[in-house]
Parts: sequence; C-alpha cells; structure tokens
Amino acid sequence: MAPPLLVSGGRFLGLKQRHILFMALGGSVGAGLFLGSGGAIQQAGTSVLLAYVLCGIVVFLIGRAAAELALSDPEGRTLNAFVGRYLGARMEFLVGWSYWLIWTLVCISEITAAGIFVRHWIPEVPQWAVAAVLGGVLLAVGSRAVATFGEMEFWLAIIKIWAIVALIGCGLVTILGHVGPAGPRASFGHLWDAGGVLPHGMAGFAAILPMALFAFGGTEIIALTAAETDNAVRVLPRVINGIVGRIIVFYVGSLAVIMAIVPWGEADATHSPFVLAFQHMGLPTAGEAINAVMALAALSSCNAGLYATSRTLASLAESGMASARLRERSAAGVPAMAFAASFATVLAGVVLNYFLPDRLFGYAIQGVAFLLIFVWASIMVAHLAYRRSMDGARGQVAALPGAPVSNWLAIMFLLAIGLDIVWGGHLYVPFLLDAAWLAVLVLLHGRLSARRAGASLV
Repeated sequence: MAPPLLVSGGRFLGLKQRHILFMALGGSVGAGLFLGSGGAIQQAGTSVLLAYVLCGIVVFLIGRAAAELALSDPEGRTLNAFVGRYLGARMEFLVGWSYWLIWTLVCISEITAAGIFVRHWIPEVPQWAVAAVLGGVLLAVGSRAVATFGEMEFWLAIIKIWAIVALIGCGLVTILGHVGPAGPRASFGHLWDAGGVLPHGMAGFAAILPMALFAFGGTEIIALTAAETDNAVRVLPRVINGIVGRIIVFYVGSLAVIMAIVPWGEADATHSPFVLAFQHMGLPTAGEAINAVMALAALSSCNAGLYATSRTLASLAESGMASARLRERSAAGVPAMAFAASFATVLAGVVLNYFLPDRLFGYAIQGVAFLLIFVWASIMVAHLAYRRSMDGARGQVAALPGAPVSNWLAIMFLLAIGLDIVWGGHLYVPFLLDAAWLAVLVLLHGRLSARRAGASLV
C-alpha cells in the first residue's frame, strides 16, 4: 500500500473518496441498526421510517455546514478548531473536549458490544479479554498510516452494507415473489394495516425522534478528514451529498422490508429485527451470521471513533488546550501520542464498565445525546458566524443550502430534541452530568487562560 502523500504545510494525505464515504457509514451504521432498531420499531411502529427521513435531512444540513467550515479553514483542522475560529477559544475548548468524550464513550460501548457478540461463540472467554484483543487489532491498524486505517474501515463498513443489501434483496424476493415460509403472509401492507402510519400517534412519533437522530451520529466525522484527504475540496462535498441519502436508504429500506415480513407488533428491544426477519424467511443460518456482522459493526464504529478522538486530542494540543506531547506525529503522519492516549482511555473504560454498576455506565452513554446536541448546535452557530465574517463574504465552498434559515431550523430541531429527552424521557441525571461536565470545562479553561495571561506578563 502506498504511503500517505505529504504536501506543503506538513499535512499528510492518503484518504480517498471511498475511504471517507465508508468511514462515515461505518460510524453511523452500527449495532444500533442491527440490534437497537428492534426497540425503535416496538416503540413507534411504522412512524420510525418517517423519523429516520426527517432526522436524516437535519443531519445532512449539519454535515454540509461542517464540511463548508472545514474547507474554509486554510489549516484544514478539526471540528473544535473551526468552531473556535468563529466562536472563540472557550467554545473551542468546550467543543473539543466534549467531542473527545462523546467518541470515547461510544468507543467503550461499541468495543464492549463487540466483546459480547464474540462471546456468543466462545462464552468461556472473559468479556474484557475479548475486548482487549479486539482493541489490539485497532491499535495495530490505527497507529499506521492513515490510508491503512481508511482501508480497514472501508472493508469493515462494506461487510455491514452487504448484510443490509442481502436482507433487502432476500426480503423483496420473499414479499414480491411470496417465496419461503413467510412468503404467503409477507406484505408491505403490514406497514399501515396495524394502526396506520402513526400507530401510537404523534406522541409515539416524538418519542422515537431522539433515537432516530442519534442513529446518524458520526456523519460529522467527515469534516475531521479534510486535512488527510486527497483533493478534499472535490471529495468532501460529494461524500456529504451522498452519505445521508445512503444512510436513509439503508435504515428506511431495511426496516421497511423487516416490518413487511415481521409485523411491527412482534418486534422487541431484546432481539435483532434482522435475525427475526431471516428466521421468518426460513434462513436461520443467515440470521446467525448477523451476529458476526454486529460484532464487525461495533468494531467498525470503534475504529472510526478512535480516529475522531485522536485527531481531536491532537488538535487541542496544537491549540495549547492539552499536553503538548499529544500533538506529536509519527513518520506516517499519525498523531501517535494522541492515538495512544485515546486508546488507553477506551481500554480503561472497558475495564470500568466491567466492574462498575450498569446504571452508572448507562447514564454516561445516555449523556452522549446531550453532548452531541451541544456539538452539533455549536457547528451550526459557528457556521452562522462564518457566513457573517470576511471569510464567508469572500465566497463559500460546498455552501450549506438555505442558510441562514436552514441553520436556525436545525438549531431549533436540536433544542426540541433535547427538551424531548429531558422531559419526555425523564433523563434528568444524564442531563445534569453533562451540565456539570461543561461547567468543569468552563472553570478549567478559565484557569488555563489565567495561567497564560500570567506567563505573558513575566
């Protein structure tokens, strides 16, 4: 494999369009679709399809805003860097460390899930040991050139995509050709003949919106790749234009086929709807293979997450907001110290997840939702500030459609989702934990600023 390309300014390139596309797919299409969508179907019925379409449109706007900001930055840096450029150093500090925490918690949950899936075949091996072995694989790949990382993510993601395509293809044959045990009963009529499109009314639809929105989490990672992508100005707009549409097709297409074969009332949160659908089609072996796909899906999401955490941590270090050692790069251009620190944190989290009560770790994972809303809203506000600046006046690359109206629509939608989670979902503890996290970051940034001011006077 060719080494990454070193261009002027010391930037290492090597990610191709297919790498970026499948990296975003890998971060977004994970165990949440293959396993978690069962609970979504049970809770919302057919309206889950509308929820994914609506949330996909909102995330598309956020992704376009992030891509435009990334391409407007001559340094080609990370999310927190261009948020700080237009909203100030404090916001850069808050967004950077919050984004790092988001992906750290996601990585911990995903590598833990991968360990659970693998123990399906080897139950005698401790879960933490499986997670450590899988983590070792990610460490070996992530510490090499960025193109190696991109190649691994491409193949991990493509396995997931083929699993979805296989389900949709087999499902359509079953439904349209009335083939197999489920053939005589399978029908797209199941989507509306058991309570209509909104079987639980608007309340059920509103309840499922947060889950649908956060299913698309990870698409913004495209903006982080600008500094390591060959011809980013051409590649990033193409990828962001297609990525959300593809994700909507995968989510909506697969779940529509599943509900046409397995009436939505039979779905539940404890079983993968993909496995149920294959079992109804008389393909239990294919259903068993989904367990392997779920393990790879979790590994893929963790792989993308380690990319995000290491680049964000390195960016914070370059801005003087983390230890200077974390900005060091290897000969291949990888922020090696930042990657090692992020990897160590993830493994420590896996161990803590094993020893600590489920409720405490559950609160932390639920708290990701509020932090992601904060980061996404910050991107949209930073984009508004960018458009009002001299940089925005000089012209935009990959301009966000409908701005500034689309900015405000996305921001209001995110705030509504946040309120829905707190009061509708009664997630007061995670909300308070996130508020405390942001308050601590504000205090830490204040101390950092005071220390810098003192040093400059000496």
